[in-house]
Amino acid sequence: MAGHGLTRATTAVRVLDLLRANGTLSRVELAERVELTPATITNAVRRLIDAGLVREVGRDPQQGRGQPRRLLELDAGAWYSVGIQIDRTTTTIVVVDFAGTRIASAGLRGTGAVGPESTVLALAEHVGSLLRRAGVPRERVLGVGLVTHGPQDRERGVLLTAQPGPEWMEFPLTASLSDLLGLPVLLENDADAAAFGEFWAGALPTDTFGLVYMGSGIGGGVVVDGEVYRGRASNAVEIGHVALNGGEAPCVCGNRGCAQAEAGPQAVVAQVLADSSLAERFGVEGRPDGTLADFDRIARAWRSGDREATGLLERSARWIGQAAVALVNLFDLDTVVLAGPAFVIAGPLYREHITAELERSALSRVLHRPQVHVSSNVDIAAATGGALHVLRTLSVGARVPRSRAEADLN
Repeated sequence: MAGHGLTRATTAVRVLDLLRANGTLSRVELAERVELTPATITNAVRRLIDAGLVREVGRDPQQGRGQPRRLLELDAGAWYSVGIQIDRTTTTIVVVDFAGTRIASAGLRGTGAVGPESTVLALAEHVGSLLRRAGVPRERVLGVGLVTHGPQDRERGVLLTAQPGPEWMEFPLTASLSDLLGLPVLLENDADAAAFGEFWAGALPTDTFGLVYMGSGIGGGVVVDGEVYRGRASNAVEIGHVALNGGEAPCVCGNRGCAQAEAGPQAVVAQVLADSSLAERFGVEGRPDGTLADFDRIARAWRSGDREATGLLERSARWIGQAAVALVNLFDLDTVVLAGPAFVIAGPLYREHITAELERSALSRVLHRPQVHVSSNVDIAAATGGALHVLRTLSVGARVPRSRAEADLN
């Protein structure tokens, strides 16, 4: 919501979140974890059971004395959702069930030089095909989370930038895709979605952390007590546009020395293209829609021990380390996650150098040693987070429309 950095979840959403994260819990355990009265939890659980979202699955055999507690779990097949992450160079689509388990996925080419109308048409076709192959009935799909770079107007479902081309500015992305699919479509920022997806992957020992997202550009996200920090208009934590000390490169935002302009994949690829012998050795082609493929070629050269590739990536990682220091200092963090397709191969190198920058310059280092992790789902974290955002946003109040048997006949 505009005007609020953090939006607290309703009781029903918190119950669903806890069951999605833990598998099974009793009503007593739910009441303890959300710090509400047993009566409040009982009422919330009753409504969720009546809606077909939660079910009882027996009693807790590990409980001590007294009447064994009834265990609850999500009905994984109650609903499904789709997450789509689009970038100039890559597109990822995932389908998850109501428990948040990924049941299907596909990787496609990015938007490249294709306009938004053609992109939306292609996305609708691929989503329909993926749902059919996964055997997911359309009437069981709650909606679609469409994940893009920012800045965005999430309420109107439009981009507020002329990237990757002027025709994308304020094009009705969510409305157009919703009309083609016959499903609700929610717009989400790629870094926020990746942060949310990482949190619910359950691999981190904390519910408060920062995230650096690197696709063809660089973005940032922050999770505080399990909730994504959104700022006034859901365009917060744009660390790709943090001005770096010593930076001079012009940026698409109109400023100079931004982290994205100095250290993003496009900047690294441009440095290679400036040396024709280096570009030939790495196989870098320089196509606008092939930035991440070129970046991966450089990363593979680093992994093979190439000194020039190592130097280029280390320079990039140190620059991004500066941006990570700003992120950690502003939000008082001690944990940073790296996510996005650019980290699939080069993640370990970036983790090493970003950690070094934080240990050298982060204010929190005197209290806690900074921790940097590569995402457990580094390439699909954003798409997964988009799908989970749909489950959290649209499921409460939704009632499963018909029996499972009836749905399976269609």
